[in-house]
Amino acid sequence: SRPSSTTMYAAKKASTKKSSAKKSSKKAAASEEEEVVNFKKAEFVSALAEKTGMTKADSDIALAAVLNVIATEVSAGKRIALPGFGTFKLNYRAARKGRNPKTGEEIDIKASYSPSFSASKTFKEMANPDR
Repeated sequence: SRPSSTTMYAAKKASTKKSSAKKSSKKAAASEEEEVVNFKKAEFVSALAEKTGMTKADSDIALAAVLNVIATEVSAGKRIALPGFGTFKLNYRAARKGRNPKTGEEIDIKASYSPSFSASKTFKEMANPDR
């Protein structure tokens, strides 16, 4: 079987990276320990189709519908709790002062809302099996 394009891309990128003297040793050690592999939408849809027995087209439509409902309801201020997975909610960020990093000039940052996700205890335990 041939390697996936994600694996090939990650390997190519890793081989072309040159270590910089400016980078801290902690950052370099962390990047060598574990390479993060992206799970693309097409791969996700294929996995979903395999698990559910639905076609890839139906799985893509179902995924789009789920994401749309989550985005719409959370944007409206509702909290979505999925037991065993996690909670989606809207967080309020108060207005605050910031600095332009280029000029050092103080700027006002407007108040805003930001969507957030917090993983459930079950999900966290799946991510850390050795604990």
